[in-house]
Amino acid sequence: MTTRNTLRFATIAACSALLPAHAHHSYGMFDQCTPTALEGEISNVEWVNPHIEIYLRTQDVANYRIEWYSLLQLQREGIAPETLKAGDRVTITGHAMRDPSLKVLSLLSQIRRSSDDWTWTQ
Repeated sequence: MTTRNTLRFATIAACSALLPAHAHHSYGMFDQCTPTALEGEISNVEWVNPHIEIYLRTQDVANYRIEWYSLLQLQREGIAPETLKAGDRVTITGHAMRDPSLKVLSLLSQIRRSSDDWTWTQ
């Protein structure tokens, strides 16, 4: 490899490292044909990568993990860490895993907080 090619490769590699990483995974484990709406109280919201995670306690005392969008996507929409917090009563619509015992919801289409009718829609 010539010096010029080495320099080109190093420049491309350095620039690629500066781009935001996008996590890609399959949603094949989710039932994408049947939307599910869960109503309950948020017990915790974790602003972590690759997805914001909301933990929801439903009326039947089940605890669900909700995969929202990425930090960057939500920040671009004006969503901040104080938007949703523990204690908020919400209805979240998305798609559940095919194995219901795992209690995970993803591919969200709507979140609605009943106290002030705040709504996020995909």
